[in-house]
Amino acid sequence: MKKFWISGTGFIFLMLAFAVSVSRAQESSSGAEEEWNKLSGEQKEILRERYQAFKKLPPEQQQEMRNRLEQLRKMNRQDRAMVLQNYEAYQKLTPEQRLRLERAYGRFKSLPPERQQELRGIYRRFTKMPPEQRARLLENLRRWQQLTPEERARLRRQMRQQKVNH
Repeated sequence: MKKFWISGTGFIFLMLAFAVSVSRAQESSSGAEEEWNKLSGEQKEILRERYQAFKKLPPEQQQEMRNRLEQLRKMNRQDRAMVLQNYEAYQKLTPEQRLRLERAYGRFKSLPPERQQELRGIYRRFTKMPPEQRARLLENLRRWQQLTPEERARLRRQMRQQKVNH
């Protein structure tokens, strides 16, 4: 689930990084000025637009984004790279896919901590599976989702019965 969290919030980190970079470039030393001068005109314009969007946010939301940026900066290189990779993947999603992802994340966050931990463990086991086994599992999930509630109930009863008999 860590990857899921990173994926769900990666775009916030990146936007914040740009917005805060502009903010610091305007406030601080010649190092920031040097960094600013290295940017192309197009990059500078994107940063200006993002900074303006950032400044329009309520102070609480700005602070939350600053906190997330600090969290990103404290990550090791591998985790930061994963955030950027997931951000790129997120950017390629359609608006409908993004909405589904955000809703799923909201449902996950509303679960009790014990259930969240359980799901994280399941996800870790899933990511450690060989690709063929993951593919089979995903195919079975796809088939399961196509079943009617009655068919699912019948299969559950059969599985329970098999467990009792073995």
